[in-house]
Amino acid sequence: MVFENIVVAYDGSEQSLLAVAKAGEIAKLDPAIKVHVVFVTTHPNAQLPANFNNATFDPQQYLLSVDDVKALYDKTIAEETATVKEGLGSTLDDVKSQVQIDVIPGYAPASDLLHYADKVEADLIVMGSRGLGAIRGVLGSVSYAVLRESDIPVLVVK
Repeated sequence: MVFENIVVAYDGSEQSLLAVAKAGEIAKLDPAIKVHVVFVTTHPNAQLPANFNNATFDPQQYLLSVDDVKALYDKTIAEETATVKEGLGSTLDDVKSQVQIDVIPGYAPASDLLHYADKVEADLIVMGSRGLGAIRGVLGSVSYAVLRESDIPVLVVK
């Protein structure tokens, strides 16, 4: 077996769905291959007020307990996971038992994806050539950053 842990980046774009399909094709080669579908969502902290120094800021309006923040985090992850599953549709049905879907909160998708790949000891990253970002070109900004920074092979699907 060439690969054991494949991380595939998914952002809801057509290109990322093609990457997911390619990871599924590779996983069909060996039932021991694990496919980690990863969606990097906006960190729940980004949903909190951005400027606490603003003169009109009312701290009473935003007093959140640890439980409130955890509930916001859990709600965000659950909603995004449902959205990812819906977006994937039946793409990975042939290798369903080999798939793990993870929604991870982050601020910088490329570095968050690389950190996740390191955490699961991935030996391949699969991603689309362009995602939903605004930068246009041959490669998307996240794909380019992952290619530049990764210590493991990266398969870019076009």
